[in-house]
Amino acid sequence: MSVVTLATIANSLATLFEDRISSQINRATVLLQLVPVGNGPGKNITWSARFGTAVGSTIADGADVAGFNNDEKVPANLEYGTYHDTFAVTGKAMAAAANTNNPNELADLFGDELGDCVERLAKKISQDLYTGTGAVNAIHGLVAAPGAITDTGVYAGIDRGVRTQWAGNVDDNGGIGRALTFDLMGDMRVSIYTASGMKPDLIVTTPALHRKFSNLFTTNRRYTQEVFLRGQKITLQGGYGALFFDDIPVVEDVDCPAGHMIFLNTRVMRVAQLPDPANAINQAMGSIGVAGTEEEQFGQPTGRLTARINPLARTGDAFKFQLICYPQLQVRRPNAFGVIKDLDATL
Repeated sequence: MSVVTLATIANSLATLFEDRISSQINRATVLLQLVPVGNGPGKNITWSARFGTAVGSTIADGADVAGFNNDEKVPANLEYGTYHDTFAVTGKAMAAAANTNNPNELADLFGDELGDCVERLAKKISQDLYTGTGAVNAIHGLVAAPGAITDTGVYAGIDRGVRTQWAGNVDDNGGIGRALTFDLMGDMRVSIYTASGMKPDLIVTTPALHRKFSNLFTTNRRYTQEVFLRGQKITLQGGYGALFFDDIPVVEDVDCPAGHMIFLNTRVMRVAQLPDPANAINQAMGSIGVAGTEEEQFGQPTGRLTARINPLARTGDAFKFQLICYPQLQVRRPNAFGVIKDLDATL
């Protein structure tokens, strides 16, 4: 009688997977978690910007008034973007996944594919918050050319060549890499305060430059698990401690462009969204929060931005869906922001 080994019966045994699928994809969306998100007021995003350089003066006792000073109010305007992602799944695939129930995470195949679609949409929006071109249907990113916080070009319909107070604070080095220093960071904070009278409340940079910033300290590193942004307390995850510069939290974001350290003011910026609820006309299945994957600093993100679940035409036993939303990044006061460019984390 022969001995039964695993090899002899392996083909007769079921292969059982762990219940959870181990994702290998980093779709973290740090900046999208940190900036305020809210509904816009109308068909586009409009606000008034005040400009003026004249100041008061002395006058002789009893003298007639010879001239008048008035600040100018100039309209700023941004169009909403249009962002989407899609997926499709067959009825047979959903039935087989539910009947097999292993891995358990695929038992609801539609729900799993919907979650993946949400992550992809969130990641594209998060990237464009930095580098979106501002073209039709695109977000006007922070440091695009020209961007919301750059110092040249037109932003929200206002030309910085005419309205110099509309410029962000930019410190570059002509494309030549340089080392990050406390002096560079301190000079940027001073530039922002001089231009706007405001202090930035968040600094975002690349993972490599975040590590370089940490290494600048010899002693007196300040870590905390709580940061205050957009008027609320945010608790960091898993014992992670945020670093601070001049009482400003410094966080890392894989989507931050290489060589950049960006100084933000969350009090005068937001992601504005055109409301788009499900109704009898669009026949949507509803809305879903848009958020990326879990990451070290802030854990599993909460989807404050939302997308409509849009069923597409069915031709056969395949169910097709589109997630769609209409966001735009609004920076109400560019001179309260700044960016240090041409930084080299290896120097």
